[in-house]
Amino acid sequence: MSELQILYKISNDIEFLKDQMANLQKDISEINADLHRLRPGYRVEVEQILEEGVFETYSSLDDLRNEIENV
Repeated sequence: MSELQILYKISNDIEFLKDQMANLQKDISEINADLHRLRPGYRVEVEQILEEGVFETYSSLDDLRNEIENV
């Protein structure tokens, strides 16, 4: 096999790999979108929480558990 043939084959292999990478990136983006899709009602609630910026902190897991159980 001549050098020119080897370079041509390498070039074709690189193009193939680039196409495969593009396909993988597309698939990963679709999977990521499916995994992180929110129900419409949750989206409104999350946006409201982010706007208000009100978060509770607890010194222990027991304090959090008591807050949840007493609601």
